[in-house]
Amino acid sequence: YWGLNSKKIIYLICPLLMMFLSCRNERNGSEIVISPDMVKEPLINANKARVKAEAKVIDEFIIRRKWEINATGTGLRYFIYQQGSGDLASDGKTAVINYEVSLLNGTVCYSSKELGTKGFTVGKGEIEKGIDEGVLLMHVGDKAKFILPSHLAYGLMGDGKKIPSNSVLLYDVELIDIK
Repeated sequence: YWGLNSKKIIYLICPLLMMFLSCRNERNGSEIVISPDMVKEPLINANKARVKAEAKVIDEFIIRRKWEINATGTGLRYFIYQQGSGDLASDGKTAVINYEVSLLNGTVCYSSKELGTKGFTVGKGEIEKGIDEGVLLMHVGDKAKFILPSHLAYGLMGDGKKIPSNSVLLYDVELIDIK
């Protein structure tokens, strides 16, 4: 749900836990023991605060553009601005999309104009969670804008190239085929 797979979470949390667990009180030489429960609650609260702060940024972005927008329970924001007449996307089918992904400041990160169309199996985790979810709302021929909070995009790590960590992304997507 937070845009990180379990392997990435382990790689992020384990070094922190090891650092805390290896701390010693220099005055008396005793070890400071931190249980997972002591770390769990602050991490949950930090994630909730991040989601809330991103939601505010997204809401302000939408208001400035005066967009009529829908939201899903996961935090995906979307609107379909051109209706198609083809089949509705569904889990297990291969979706083929044209796309442009940008940061909210307008910086274009990737597009099908540069990289070609993108194909992926819907519901198999082959693409950002927010796009996987959003495409399920589309018919072939639809064009939509999706705003993905970082937990539905590249999360804490970014993509290591053009998308920084914790980035909210704006996708312009056209569903051109379902196979």
